[in-house]
Amino acid sequence: MSALKGPSAVQQFGSPPSGAMAAVDTIPVGPGPRSIAMRPDGLRAYVTNSGADTLSVIDTAAGTTATISVGAGPWDVTITPDGQFVYVTEPGSGTVRIVGTATDTLIGTVGGLTAPRGLAVTPDGARLYVANSGANKVSVISTATSTVTGTINVGNSPESIAIRPDGLRAYVTNSADGTVSVINTLSNTVAATVTGFNVPQGVAVTPDGAQAYVANSGAHTVSVISTATNTVTDTITVATSPVHLTVSPDGTLVYATTTGAGSVTVINSSSNNVTETRPGFVEPHEVATTPDGNYVYVVDHGDNTVSIQRRPASISPNRGTRGGGTAVTIKGRGFLGTTTVLFGIRQAKSFAVVSDTTLTAITPSAIRSSVPITVTASGGTAIIGHYFYRRLPNVNQISSSTGSMSGGNVLTLTGSRFIGVKYVWFGTVMAGATVLSDTELTVTVPPSALAHTVPVYVVNPGGVSNSLSYTYVGAPTITSISPTSGPRTGSRVVNINGTLLSQVNSVIFGGIPALSFKVMSAVKVQAVTPARATAGPVAVVVTTSIGATATSPVPYTYT
Repeated sequence: MSALKGPSAVQQFGSPPSGAMAAVDTIPVGPGPRSIAMRPDGLRAYVTNSGADTLSVIDTAAGTTATISVGAGPWDVTITPDGQFVYVTEPGSGTVRIVGTATDTLIGTVGGLTAPRGLAVTPDGARLYVANSGANKVSVISTATSTVTGTINVGNSPESIAIRPDGLRAYVTNSADGTVSVINTLSNTVAATVTGFNVPQGVAVTPDGAQAYVANSGAHTVSVISTATNTVTDTITVATSPVHLTVSPDGTLVYATTTGAGSVTVINSSSNNVTETRPGFVEPHEVATTPDGNYVYVVDHGDNTVSIQRRPASISPNRGTRGGGTAVTIKGRGFLGTTTVLFGIRQAKSFAVVSDTTLTAITPSAIRSSVPITVTASGGTAIIGHYFYRRLPNVNQISSSTGSMSGGNVLTLTGSRFIGVKYVWFGTVMAGATVLSDTELTVTVPPSALAHTVPVYVVNPGGVSNSLSYTYVGAPTITSISPTSGPRTGSRVVNINGTLLSQVNSVIFGGIPALSFKVMSAVKVQAVTPARATAGPVAVVVTTSIGATATSPVPYTYT
């Protein structure tokens, strides 16, 4: 049976389950299937059979299979962007096998690797990156010469590799030490190491390159990495033992196979929430999609099959403010002839049918927090999914409006609608929030390279809050004092000149507080000397409100 053509492969609009994944076909493959890669034209899918020495080739139009002999225990598989070559890792023999897709025959071997597992090819097809799980290294292979041209040290037991669409970064999961190595592919060096994972396995990058998703097989979660900051920005709870990840071609959905639960979890990438968990698999492994994203191929490792599923519906973004006005893209089937799009009981402000599988809409305002999206078209009426209305958070007060450039101090923010807030932004820098209640949270201030004032705001699923100001105060300096001497009886006015003096809250002469002082500007403080019993030089020290101090380069001398 064909997955890509024929009326039986098309779910009619409005037929159940309207928004869920639905099985189309099951194709037998070899023993212990593990990895799958789809040719860019969508006409062939290649599956490694780890329990044999073969690669199954699925004709996606006819739904039939052929077999290619490669080598014992094939593990991971990938295809060059031009679709001409298939690469297969074999951990036992320490090799990468090369298959030519023109004839679907084995045409080459690259040896000298150490238990190679995950692999990925660069967008230009020039290089292949291979994770040597037994050597804590990534090998770089030239696809032109089929030789190893470089080796990069990474973390312990590297498993999977994903390359950003621009080709500038590669992300490697290191399962034994709970890290992800970020490789600069221009220099082939590790640019960053992201920590905090739990037996990370699969990794996938969104088509826009903004996020990398990592499967934590030891924690039943999927972590989200910002590729701009190389920090974990979100954590998504899924079923038992997530191992493999795939992002849909349009970037709206993330598929996570959970081998322990025998299910596939569908994540909406706009909100990073789980929209569906489909059970019924026997230890599912990797997932591939057709180029148009309409079909999903799931390798069912424990059943020696590949299950073909229809893509579930998606709504992106699937949440916004209660005032409405958010532009939403809805993916599904049967949208031709659409006459009505409802958010709950309210009609969309406007909508446009892009194709049979895509429509766009502008959300109306709403009072309820969650509403179904119902589409009526020529084929009937169906609920496509749900849209979540959220009110914006509000920040009323910050426990301190100043701090040192080194950061590290803990602030308390009070306001409203803090549930769902994960980060506090200091200008363009984000810091993790600890939400104590819907009206209170704490945050550790990040460092700043500059002494300046930045807006502080939070984001919840409803959007961005108002902002308050926070000022990074640099360490003060004293460049001179005038006069430099005076009588032991004190009461002499001394000008203290320097930089960053606006936050001075203490002036000391030889351990004795000034009788009084006044901050004239950021570069000048006037202080009145205290009396002193003995003559001689003393240090002049100022202290700011954040505890930073500065000492005059010349002493003040009592005469």
